[in-house]
Amino acid sequence: MASTDGGDEAPKKKKRQINLNREIVIKRLSRKHRQKKPSTLAQLQEIFEEAEDKARFVGDTMFWKYFEDIEIARIKDTKSVEYMNLRVMFWETLFYLIILVFFTTYVYLLQSRDVFDARQEQQEYWSGCDAYGRCQINEVNSVETFWEFMNNQFITRAFTEYPEPQMNVANILTEFGQNDFPITWHPRFVGPQKSNIMLGAVRVRQTRVLKNVGCQVSKLYAHIHPDCYGHYSEASKSTKTYKPRFAPTYIAGCYDYVTAEQTAQASVDGKLVVYGGDGFMFDLPWNATDSRTMLGDLRSWGWLDQATRAVIVEFTTLNTNVNVIVNNRVIFEFGTTGAVVGSVTSTGGLVTLFTPATSTSAGMTLFAMQIVLLILFVIFTVYACWLMVKTCKNFVGEKPLKFLKRQSIGGKIAFFFKTGYHYLRYAWNLVDLIMITLFYCHVILRVNTYIATSSEPNMVASVIGHPEKFMPFSRVMFTLVYSNNILSLLAMIMWVKLFKYLCMSSYFRLLVRILEKCIKKLAIFSLLLVCVFYGFSVAFFVGMGGEEENYAGLSGSFLVGFFLLIDGYEVNYSWFEPGKDAIMPIVFFIYIALIYFVLMSVAVAIVLDVYATSDRSAKEDPNRENPMLVFLWTYYKMMLGISLVTDNAEEHMSSEDLSIPLELLPGIVRRKWIEKKRKMQRIANETFAGMELYPVDLDGSTEKQDCTTTDWMLPSTRSDVFDNMNSAIVRRPLSLYDIPEALLKSNVSRLQLQRLMDEDETLPILLQEARAEKVIRRFKQLDAPEQVEGEEYVAPVKKLQGQVFGQVDALEKVKLDDDIPEVPEISELTESMSGAITSVRNKFRIELTNIIEATAVLFEHLVDLTQGIDAMRQNHDLVLEQVREQTEKELLRGLGRNFMKR
Repeated sequence: MASTDGGDEAPKKKKRQINLNREIVIKRLSRKHRQKKPSTLAQLQEIFEEAEDKARFVGDTMFWKYFEDIEIARIKDTKSVEYMNLRVMFWETLFYLIILVFFTTYVYLLQSRDVFDARQEQQEYWSGCDAYGRCQINEVNSVETFWEFMNNQFITRAFTEYPEPQMNVANILTEFGQNDFPITWHPRFVGPQKSNIMLGAVRVRQTRVLKNVGCQVSKLYAHIHPDCYGHYSEASKSTKTYKPRFAPTYIAGCYDYVTAEQTAQASVDGKLVVYGGDGFMFDLPWNATDSRTMLGDLRSWGWLDQATRAVIVEFTTLNTNVNVIVNNRVIFEFGTTGAVVGSVTSTGGLVTLFTPATSTSAGMTLFAMQIVLLILFVIFTVYACWLMVKTCKNFVGEKPLKFLKRQSIGGKIAFFFKTGYHYLRYAWNLVDLIMITLFYCHVILRVNTYIATSSEPNMVASVIGHPEKFMPFSRVMFTLVYSNNILSLLAMIMWVKLFKYLCMSSYFRLLVRILEKCIKKLAIFSLLLVCVFYGFSVAFFVGMGGEEENYAGLSGSFLVGFFLLIDGYEVNYSWFEPGKDAIMPIVFFIYIALIYFVLMSVAVAIVLDVYATSDRSAKEDPNRENPMLVFLWTYYKMMLGISLVTDNAEEHMSSEDLSIPLELLPGIVRRKWIEKKRKMQRIANETFAGMELYPVDLDGSTEKQDCTTTDWMLPSTRSDVFDNMNSAIVRRPLSLYDIPEALLKSNVSRLQLQRLMDEDETLPILLQEARAEKVIRRFKQLDAPEQVEGEEYVAPVKKLQGQVFGQVDALEKVKLDDDIPEVPEISELTESMSGAITSVRNKFRIELTNIIEATAVLFEHLVDLTQGIDAMRQNHDLVLEQVREQTEKELLRGLGRNFMKR
């Protein structure tokens, strides 16, 4: 071979180039994730058998988190932790399915298609809409058109005239205490089909603002027009009476301010702002003629002026065909810019929702369903509290109340935060708390609806529908709508929670695990997405708020940004006209590029990453039995009195065969048993508190007990060095075969010894037995023959050692006379290894020699430096001595001159 400059170095072997693609990356990531350590449940399976208090583990969430790791063989033992937990899980699943069925039935009874149809019909009727969708209320654009709409459209519809006389729907009496002649009233029909009845009077309310509050007139024209009227708000609303001097007496009260309690109305959301329930109000008379006369007088005497910001007309109707009550509010908003916006807001609900009706079958069914569902949720709350207490007990190692008594105020506060975090680490526990909270909020709102209906004097059975009394259904509808909104959110969460129980099926387990892993990442990603949306909403609000209605407000701009992802957005062609600014099209393009092509792809990539790297081992094992099905079969057999435990040999064994003292076993078996106990204690400390399987203080130190040290072990970090220097505890190496005396007297059961032999393949070989009961009888000498007199006694351990050493000696015997055949490949490999070792040894010697020489040179320079420092110190002392002598001489001379002068 031709020599090169680097002849001493062996040529480097070229690495095979790997072309990365999607499949290779996913396979490597999947292989990496599959090599992770066993789950917590798999590590704790032996601890479940060792622990005396098995009830402590019942209800732990790890059996849900690692359902696929439950050992099938242990389920067949009705006293095992796995069986008890699966029993709790089965009843929890069954109970939740019952709740879900009752809840879905309750929701179905609570809402109806008739409510939507009745509300839609009333909204279109009072808006004055025709078959083509043209509504008369949209033509109201000034104060004049408002009065025209009220006189022509509203009064005509509120007092519908029929060609034939109306039949009396109900007889409502108004009694007077001074005479015996009551007045009988009859509710009237409204609408062409005579399907709706007007319940009570029509109430008209106005909200006003103060002059020069919330606005400011520019100094440029303040001398011409000194007053302004701003937006409606709690700070700027007017409560002043503005009645004209000569207004008719019967309308004088229309100019007086009344509170929300007096109006008996709730706040209303307009298209511009939210208006409170107070203001200046009046009720329309019970016939059309008087109503038109009153509206005409109010128009003539200036009931509306510049300070008016909204007029709300509220009334309630009852659809007698479907028993739906609809509360209608016709709103006319007078903006600060002079625009008038009219709209109709209708809210409906079944009659059975306002009182606990039991007279009809539908009302009785709904009321009974509420009671049953309340009882079920109370039981579910008790169960959730029980799980919480169990979790807290495992977290602190004792009863929570007993633990809290020993804590300070700060410790008690920290306890609730720590245990709460520990309990909510399992996301489904948080879902349970949210479900319970939402349901009780719904129940409270439903009860408030009943109380508000029964406590209102105008809504009692003998008064409701009176044409001269206002029915305040808006307040009741407010709690009813909120209770239904909460119920809709609760329904969504309850059906989503089914994913928790789908993990028991191998078909859906992978989907559930992906959902559980994705939810945290997607939640963090959602926070980023909200920040980006808010930034773009500010940009659209600033750039297009003056031209587009959707972006006129910051909150509306923020919501539109979300719905653009679903519905899309129609591009305004005026953006691209000649001379137009190109800033907003650029901003919109950046929004589309960033949201659609980047962030949405990132969200999909998060899910795909979890799916690609998920563990499919449980799904890919077709022979694995379903733990819940095994439990059900075991439970069925237990009810019949049949045990499925196959290892029932203990029933035919004597008590002496079931355990053995640890001191009777060989040293290697003792040590492996102690190592196993230490490992189990370490795992228990990481999962539970207060569980002692192996006394740590027997190792001589409570610190770093899991670190096995030897005399030849060097400190790994600087902190280890300083810890050893500052620590008063002398750490000694952990012995390999010295067993603490306290543990030598402990007993090892047959099952424990058998598991130890099954886990370690070397023990059956060393013990020359595969069954634990035979090992116990052997070392207890239960089967030993009677000792012959004069024969030397040999202990079982020594006899075993003799057998093992004899087998080892037989294996080590080699016939030296036999010629060993030469294998060329082995010889070549041996020579290569010998040459490589020699080369490494020579290089090590060279490098070591260089280090020694460098150390010697460094030592010589250090000696020179030390000598130079000594010489410098001597010269420094001489300089100081000379300076001191010179200073003393000059001082004496000065004193002598002063003395001669005197």
